[in-house]
Amino acid sequence: MSNESNIVCGIHSAKSFLATQPDKIRRVLVAENYHGAKLHEIVSLAKQNRIQTKSVPRSLLDRMATNVAHQGVVLEIRSFRSYSETEFDEAIEQWTNPLILALDSIQDPRNLGACLRTAEAAGVQAVIVGKNRSAPLSGVVHKTSAGALDSIFLVEVSNLVRTLSRLKQRGCWVVGASDRVDQQYTKADYRESTVLVVGGEAKGLRRLTAEMCDQIVSIPMYGSVPSLNVAVATGILLYEAKRQRT
Repeated sequence: MSNESNIVCGIHSAKSFLATQPDKIRRVLVAENYHGAKLHEIVSLAKQNRIQTKSVPRSLLDRMATNVAHQGVVLEIRSFRSYSETEFDEAIEQWTNPLILALDSIQDPRNLGACLRTAEAAGVQAVIVGKNRSAPLSGVVHKTSAGALDSIFLVEVSNLVRTLSRLKQRGCWVVGASDRVDQQYTKADYRESTVLVVGGEAKGLRRLTAEMCDQIVSIPMYGSVPSLNVAVATGILLYEAKRQRT
């Protein structure tokens, strides 16, 4: 199995996945003649969970990981965890004034992973992505998220616009981010139930998504570059929301 979408690479990512989702690991592959306490710990955790462990040539791990640093360990994964729309509906009933991040068409797996890492650090209740309009969950997403993919409430929805509509009916205020408006992000009120919607790298928010927003804000740019990386922008917006809620 060399499909990059079905592997997790690296010591930190492997330990996180073993700790949170051992039932979704098919096999643990470690480099032949491996050394170091951290790799021995991973092998020990795998054996405790009765997961098959195999020593393989480092060249095989290089081919499997392609552009990802594997640090001598690769996990073969059955699937990555996400939650259904039904599970999301049940969970949101229990939350008070949730802060939710919705990602509209984030296609780069590293940007998706970085957004998940930031969202988890900011303490959002959930992250929503479209099933057919997002980078697929993969080892690259997992590694870039620094393990956040293991713990965050990630919801894959079939229709983001419809999901936003349902959240508005529940009383959520939907705030979109765009570089095409003048209202600064600090002018929005994020203190009540809020869904923050961030668009894709190239085109930003889709038209129908933007039309579903109650308010659209922007981050001012003071230099010569036209916009921020989507993960950086997401961090700025989320931490403004957290600042207002503190």
